[in-house]
Amino acid sequence: MKSDSDGLLKYLNECHTPYHSAEYLAGMLEKAGALRLREQDAWDIEYDRTYCFIKNGTMLCFFRISSSKEPVKCGFHIAGAHHDAPGLRIKPAVSTTDDGYERLTVEPYGGLIHHVWMDRPLSCAGRVFYAEDGEVKHADFDMRKPFAVIPSAAIHMVPGVNDGAKFDMQTEIRPFAAQSENGEKHFTERVIRAAGIEGKQLLSFDMQLYDAAKADYAGLDEEFISASRLDDCEMAYAAVAGAVSGDAAPESFIAFIYDHEECGSASDRGAQSGVLESVIERICSKIGYSKEDMYRALSLSVIFSADMAHAAHPSYKNTGDPNTVVKLNKGPVLKINSNQSYATSGEGCAFFKKLCIENDIPYQEYVNRSTVKGGRTIGPMLSAKCGAVAADIGNPILAMHSVRELGGAYDVHHMRRLFSAFL
Repeated sequence: MKSDSDGLLKYLNECHTPYHSAEYLAGMLEKAGALRLREQDAWDIEYDRTYCFIKNGTMLCFFRISSSKEPVKCGFHIAGAHHDAPGLRIKPAVSTTDDGYERLTVEPYGGLIHHVWMDRPLSCAGRVFYAEDGEVKHADFDMRKPFAVIPSAAIHMVPGVNDGAKFDMQTEIRPFAAQSENGEKHFTERVIRAAGIEGKQLLSFDMQLYDAAKADYAGLDEEFISASRLDDCEMAYAAVAGAVSGDAAPESFIAFIYDHEECGSASDRGAQSGVLESVIERICSKIGYSKEDMYRALSLSVIFSADMAHAAHPSYKNTGDPNTVVKLNKGPVLKINSNQSYATSGEGCAFFKKLCIENDIPYQEYVNRSTVKGGRTIGPMLSAKCGAVAADIGNPILAMHSVRELGGAYDVHHMRRLFSAFL
């Protein structure tokens, strides 16, 4: 159990953006023998070998076709997760100087909780695009030092600060980056230096702030994990770790780690893109399948949509269903919603439970409280695209969408084993 959660912590502390995550996870696959592909090249696909590629920097796809589990007879096992997280993204204006301070201009990404970003040391990472030799190139960077802070107003100045505090994202959520008495701005220069592109023409960027405190264990016996981006980087890591582990099942699988789930998935790298269909068609053509063979394989396929689940919070008992109380460290959660916010069907539910029972993996079930609508996942999108049976799953956490979430250290191992059995 410890090795799996140690691996997750190392990954979280190395990968503060989807760009870094995609490369890190692809590196895990390559270390285990996977062959890196490029979308623009012609593919040669062999049975029983793992392949991977990164699309536009932040979507990772990896797959293997098993000679002992032919898709036309057994279907594909399809997994989907994402590695973007709610947070603060840097706007094109980058920064302004106000009253002797350089302050960053940011906008919210996804459904973040605003107040938890206040008074917290922040750093910045991302990708920059620049011109060199007549071409557009890119470089990833991570400043890896706490330099920015969004100071809150003192309670003496704003006496009602604890009364349901609300913040103006345009004027109040402004990270202080430096002192600047003469009005000069230095942040962009530091980004260029961190990216190693001094002397190059900066064209554009994709930058985000992150909590500079490291992901780590919590609890008297280190039974918890306190970290940013558990939702949904934990599932991204577990899927890859499961695929490369020594006890991985020899299934024919296709897995995607998507971007932009937190803002609707409608992008070239999101679950609403056509990449799922194109990859399936491409693989099938390379192994000699006809269109009818591909449709036969899809009719036998199963999807696991992996996104973190809500653990019951003892301080907020009226937010969850009292008959299905989900707890940390009690195993993966099967998420069910009759209105299809989650894609789990009766058949998908049975498949999930059978897999857990056969592999001695503890599991739990989650349904929304009848008065709470709850969130959505990529599961319904993926299931609708290929008409396959699906189950929405995830590990339980508290403080979902906070800058720092709380999960169970043992659950990492349980979910990794579930992906090993599925993939």
